[in-house]
Amino acid sequence: MEVEVLRLDDKYLELRARGDTYTLFSPIVEYLSNDPQVEYVQLDVDHPLMESVYFKMKTRGGNPLEILQKTIDTILTHVEELERGFVQ
Repeated sequence: MEVEVLRLDDKYLELRARGDTYTLFSPIVEYLSNDPQVEYVQLDVDHPLMESVYFKMKTRGGNPLEILQKTIDTILTHVEELERGFVQ
């Protein structure tokens, strides 16, 4: 997957990812939507066959890259816990 940061400032992140559609970004958007530090998060997908995603996020004051990284870490932890539950 190729990720290109289109815009980044102290409260806003906009990026384009090529090589995925909803698979990776849907859980990220869902988790970020429940984060009180996030003012809004948006996902736009070009035609699914194009495999291009536009991701936008505005925070209420936290660094958007740090919040995104924390969210991804949380998702990975939850996936690992789920995996352990099936492998017992």
